[in-house]
Amino acid sequence: MSAHKGRTETNRIVTVRFRLPTLRLFRRLQRLPEAFGSDLRAFGPLHVCPCGSQVFNVMAAFEDFELVWYFLDATCVNCGNLVIVPCPVDKNET
Repeated sequence: MSAHKGRTETNRIVTVRFRLPTLRLFRRLQRLPEAFGSDLRAFGPLHVCPCGSQVFNVMAAFEDFELVWYFLDATCVNCGNLVIVPCPVDKNET
């Protein structure tokens, strides 16, 4: 504590929480999309979804225009199923 011109000051921690104002507006205007699809990760790596699609949404990283890594969890573009995509190590497994 210090005295400055007859006032006492104390050090206190102030917590400030910020909110995005657009999120409240978005919730009012329309609902967030519902999740769809099944969790098929227990079946192991799949290169073809049970619905027949071979196209998946994956998260990946690139360096110098090359793919350097990717997450193995993916969703089917066609039906939304959550699957595990194969990696090169899975090629030799039967």
